[in-house]
Amino acid sequence: MLVRYRLNSTCTLQNFKDDINNIILGNVSTVSNLSSGADQTNSVVYGTYTSSIYTRVNGSSYTYSKAHNNIAGYTHYFRLTFDSTKLTTISLASSYTSGTDTLVNSASVIVNIQRFTFNSAIQNGIDIIVSGKMLAFIAPQSGAMIGLVDLGHSGTTRTYNNSMLMMLQDFSNVPNWGIYAGTSLENTGGIIPYTYSYDTGGYATVTTGLGGVNTPRRTNSTGASVIFENPLFSIGGGATNLMYGCFRLPRFTFNGIQIYKDSSNFYRLTVFDNTLLVD
Repeated sequence: MLVRYRLNSTCTLQNFKDDINNIILGNVSTVSNLSSGADQTNSVVYGTYTSSIYTRVNGSSYTYSKAHNNIAGYTHYFRLTFDSTKLTTISLASSYTSGTDTLVNSASVIVNIQRFTFNSAIQNGIDIIVSGKMLAFIAPQSGAMIGLVDLGHSGTTRTYNNSMLMMLQDFSNVPNWGIYAGTSLENTGGIIPYTYSYDTGGYATVTTGLGGVNTPRRTNSTGASVIFENPLFSIGGGATNLMYGCFRLPRFTFNGIQIYKDSSNFYRLTVFDNTLLVD
């Protein structure tokens, strides 16, 4: 499901928190389910919610569990942290201690997603994908395009099976390729908070880059552009993991952030030269 979430000038921080929480938990099936702080006229819901995936595990902090969409036995945890005005941080962890509300083996990224009043001239809303494959916040006016994405197994994760099968991915960095240098998500593109690292000889946080086929634009017999949706992979520490629901488009197929339906009639959201599966 994709919610094109637009805010009005009266949106309070609590409205903002409530709407994001209800979107994640599947309580928003139409724009009428959004709070009074939402610009319901300009908000839109695409697709359907995947049930039995997300659970809020703490009633005070905005901490959630997410079961892997395809591989049994893998459930990871994430937390949304707000300050007095905005969503500041997203944290992802391999596990969670409920008694102390503690994320275990975690990594965080600063997002600073703000409560901009919707302006149709600059389209400054927040696109939120909540599916079995990922949770993504695409908020370009806040400088945040962050996904919590399920990963497929690699030879490494099958052998070292305490490795996480979920990652944080910065989609504003994806035109680049390979392994990124640096220690922050802004410089590295992606982070797996807890996985086996051949560099350390044990479990560690691993920074990753993206890999995949960059297909040139082609046209069919009628002259229409062909949309090649090639899978993306997270590459880091010697291992390559499929990123569920994430695909590479031919360069400049779409301009910026767009919505389209693929050949299977599923909604997709484009983020520059990449496409994220909504359904």
